[in-house]
Amino acid sequence: MDHELFEWLLLLGRWLHIVVGIAWIGNSLFFMWLDRTFEFNAESKTPGHIGDLWMVHGGGFYKVEKLQMGPTKVPAHLHWFKWESYWTWMSGIFLLGMIFYAGNGTFLLDSSVSSITFMQALGLSFASLLVSWFFYDFLWESKLTKTQPILGHILTLAWFGGMVYFLCHTLSGRAAYIHIGGMLGTWMTANVFLRIIPRQVLMVEASKRGEPVNQEWGKNAKNRSTHNTYFTLPVIFIMLSNHFPSTYGNKYNWIILLLMSAAGAAIREFFVTRIKNPPRSKVFGAIAVAIILFVIFFSRENTGSAKVATQNHHESEAITSPTATISGTGSIYGIVGFSGTIPQSEKLLLPLVCTPDKKADTYANKIIINKDGMIKNALVRIIDGLGKQVFTDIPSQPVVIDQKSCQYEPRVVGVRVEQKVEFLNSDDTFHNVRSLSKNNENFNEAMPAKNDRITKVFNKPEIFVQSKCSVHPWMSASIAVMDHPYFSVTNEAGFYEIKNIPPGNYMVEVWHEVFGTHKTRIGIKANQSDKIDFGFKR
Repeated sequence: MDHELFEWLLLLGRWLHIVVGIAWIGNSLFFMWLDRTFEFNAESKTPGHIGDLWMVHGGGFYKVEKLQMGPTKVPAHLHWFKWESYWTWMSGIFLLGMIFYAGNGTFLLDSSVSSITFMQALGLSFASLLVSWFFYDFLWESKLTKTQPILGHILTLAWFGGMVYFLCHTLSGRAAYIHIGGMLGTWMTANVFLRIIPRQVLMVEASKRGEPVNQEWGKNAKNRSTHNTYFTLPVIFIMLSNHFPSTYGNKYNWIILLLMSAAGAAIREFFVTRIKNPPRSKVFGAIAVAIILFVIFFSRENTGSAKVATQNHHESEAITSPTATISGTGSIYGIVGFSGTIPQSEKLLLPLVCTPDKKADTYANKIIINKDGMIKNALVRIIDGLGKQVFTDIPSQPVVIDQKSCQYEPRVVGVRVEQKVEFLNSDDTFHNVRSLSKNNENFNEAMPAKNDRITKVFNKPEIFVQSKCSVHPWMSASIAVMDHPYFSVTNEAGFYEIKNIPPGNYMVEVWHEVFGTHKTRIGIKANQSDKIDFGFKR
């Protein structure tokens, strides 16, 4: 599909979704407010009177009276509130498909979370929407919840918590959040379409025929409507959180979502009960505030030694090994090649802002092999033979890792312990930098504007620190944090070179993130340069 047309469809879809969502949520909040504000009027002579309310708005008075079906005849003109809900769900499903299912799951999958395939993720996505509804509906139609509603609430919360944990450990963080929102939205719309409206139709038809109206239908519809109002704020939080990778991109994203959903439900309880039961309202208001404050501090990534540089730096090339040749040392150089059928790189369907050349296909940069079969982004390093030597010659220039066209460049880089690593956003779009590390302290920081830079320092050796963009889950870089200078990353010609190696016997390893590793034993002689080539086959 044409990129510009795709962008317009996304924009118009979002516009529709927001407009109809505001209408639906506004109606839900308004009618819940009405129900808790009505006062019984002893002077009313209207059959079926439940309560009434006077309001002032738009230069006039409004009198709203709630009547029970059955004693009250059906008026000639009756307005139904349903299409706001239906259009919100339909526009949401449209956006879900356009963003997460197009392009073989570019935004749906994240290899750092799980290794499932696109078709498996697609099946799980549909199940999260449809199977969840059948469970929820079966539960609340059963006799159990009619006699023991507290058990229904417990089982519903257990299902919700299980789905949050499962999806956050299966899909990309952003996709997991939106699918939980889609699950709740499906419950809410299906409540309207399959339970609330059909039962209200039965009540209206019975009233038209002059037959007794089964008031249990009304109680059931009201129960589902009450569920919907408590789902509302968690769904809105999920929609907003997609602009904040500090939530869905956090390593504890599932806990954050559970807690913020609980806070949203507590806030709704505050507003629902504040008129009829002020003490209860205050308790739930305090609970909501406490949860939110806890999440704010809990979700902070431990930045520790990571130092953020706010000033702009000049661009510089990464120094991965000494450039001068020292007398009495040796060196190795060579190429890393590939033979066999080259694996197909993953094709990406990217937003227009990520594709400066609108006509060119874009592929993930995991595998870069030139026409001669030479491999870029292979790390060659000495892994044994250096003994307990300590190297203090830390390069003063930072290694620059660029976020460009929604990919990391370079994708694989070697840095020294304590050397500065500079992350640069060269795109006109929002990125974040999230580290996945076992030895070094993690961080998760936003880079919202073009030319934003942050500088980090890794204090411990590690193979590898992963750098991710949670907004664009296909973006990844591998950072080899080395405690010695004897390493190199192959360029586009597959070439590497390691200089100034003291004479001795060493084990050298070549690593590639797709093809794996090869090792070889070498002997280094003074003032001698040896050619050592590596090859991968498939």
